[in-house]
Amino acid sequence: MNDYGRLVDANTIQFRRHFDADVETVWAFLIDPEKRKLWFCGGETDARVGGRIVFEFDHRRLSDTPPPEKYADQETARFEGEILACEPLRRLVFTWPEEEGEGTRVEIDLSKADGGGTDLVLTHRGLGSAEFRIGALAGWHAHFDLLDDIFAGIDPRDFWTRHMALEDHYGEVG
Repeated sequence: MNDYGRLVDANTIQFRRHFDADVETVWAFLIDPEKRKLWFCGGETDARVGGRIVFEFDHRRLSDTPPPEKYADQETARFEGEILACEPLRRLVFTWPEEEGEGTRVEIDLSKADGGGTDLVLTHRGLGSAEFRIGALAGWHAHFDLLDDIFAGIDPRDFWTRHMALEDHYGEVG
């Protein structure tokens, strides 16, 4: 399984990642705000269809490096989405609000991997601009790398350093 995301179509990206943790643990790191903020963002999750999912980003928890200028106003942010599907230990789908235009949709599917661990497929739909697709590819990838570090029992790498290297990579390939 390749850690890199791919462009599915002009408005959709997808990641296929393997984590050395059981499905129950990976699920907990998706919906439990205290666990989720260790690799992504905090915020409550009403884990049911129609429930609210809150995204409270504070990248200062994830990075000793200051954000690049273009992300300086996003180092801390809060927004909400709606849960569209919730099948515990298997599937989580939610809306992802955007500053401009319509929101996007994130689909996360989990399965037990052959040989142990968990396979995760994330599909993010409705990404309108190339700039946003590149930022989303780099962002999801960097956050998944932090989650992988946590499961490996090592100190998570610096988010902004990793994100910017990945943004350069994704900008070159797509």
